[in-house]
Amino acid sequence: MEKLVNKNGIIFDLDGTLWDAIQQIMDAWNLAMKKNSLHYVFSYEKTKSYMGLTPEETVPLAFEDVNFETGLRYFKLALKEEIQYLKDNPGVMYPKEKEVLKILKEKYPLFIVSNSDKGYIENYLNSLNMNEYFIDHICAGDTNKAKWENILIIKEKYKLNKIIYVGDTLKDFSETKKAGQIFIHASYGFGKIDEKIYKISSLDELPQLVEEIFKI
Repeated sequence: MEKLVNKNGIIFDLDGTLWDAIQQIMDAWNLAMKKNSLHYVFSYEKTKSYMGLTPEETVPLAFEDVNFETGLRYFKLALKEEIQYLKDNPGVMYPKEKEVLKILKEKYPLFIVSNSDKGYIENYLNSLNMNEYFIDHICAGDTNKAKWENILIIKEKYKLNKIIYVGDTLKDFSETKKAGQIFIHASYGFGKIDEKIYKISSLDELPQLVEEIFKI
């Protein structure tokens, strides 16, 4: 495990924060349904509404006409196709992402915590050549734990004093609060948060805001 000089760290959400893969996920899910002769068709907006949710939250929404066990089986077919599809069809990064991460990496350890399945974060890291920017990552598929618990796993593993979590949805905000950490809303992403909190409208605003927060 890498020894950290700075004990203040930044954890990123993935969907709506570091990349937009809605179109690719939609295509993969529809392909999975077609391959398995299932009648479901996912639109862009419907797929977008699932971003950041856990499997337990997604299954009843995506497969509402069947029981949870059957829906979960269909969901796993979709996820399997999604992970495979994204290897060759990655999501799209946000403007100036590599430049911003390079600046942040020079001062702070960077991590990713997502509610995704195993292999999803790896697709982002490998397909877009992003491994060099992040110390570690963890997802719901790795631990079967809630996002707030995974945030604290990173905190404990690397003995961090302060953590800023950067995410785009209300669920990201509530999970960060549960973990007792600092939240920055990536308002350019998929979610809207009405509460008065730290926020950025583009990634290039992040380094300055992070500096100000860690000085408090």
